[in-house]
Amino acid sequence: MVDELRDELEQLRKTYAASKPSARLAVIRQRLARAEGEIGASRVITTVSAVEALARSLVVHAPGRPPATAHFRYQQVRNKQPLDLVEEALRLHGGKPPAEQVGAQAWATFELAIQARNLVVHECTFLGQDKYPPMIDAAERVLEGMVEVAGLLRVVERPVAARQQ
Repeated sequence: MVDELRDELEQLRKTYAASKPSARLAVIRQRLARAEGEIGASRVITTVSAVEALARSLVVHAPGRPPATAHFRYQQVRNKQPLDLVEEALRLHGGKPPAEQVGAQAWATFELAIQARNLVVHECTFLGQDKYPPMIDAAERVLEGMVEVAGLLRVVERPVAARQQ
């Protein structure tokens, strides 16, 4: 059981490391669509993690980088902090510095959203429900800023779940 689970987790990580940003964005959109009904803390965790996942993919699969080296590059950035990943993703795809790309207020609030996510996850705590909406909005703005810069707007943004209805 433990070995099977370990293997499954490693295979999932390898799959995501090899997946191009457009494929990652499709999965991220599905997950975010499901998160709309979640309460504040869970939704902050999901939204910040979505930004982190797309930024990592954009760094791993930056223009000019051969797909065959994706797993190696993934290992290099696997534990990078979200702010660093977003900054690098924007730079590699020809974007502006984050505060210019998404706005200074959104970027500052996204920094707080990361802190809140880490606090909720690692300290098993929560904030007042009124604190989450601005952080969720900022994380969504950062995500959309990366989507724009990377030219992923051409990606069909409608989640698979919505198409099945």
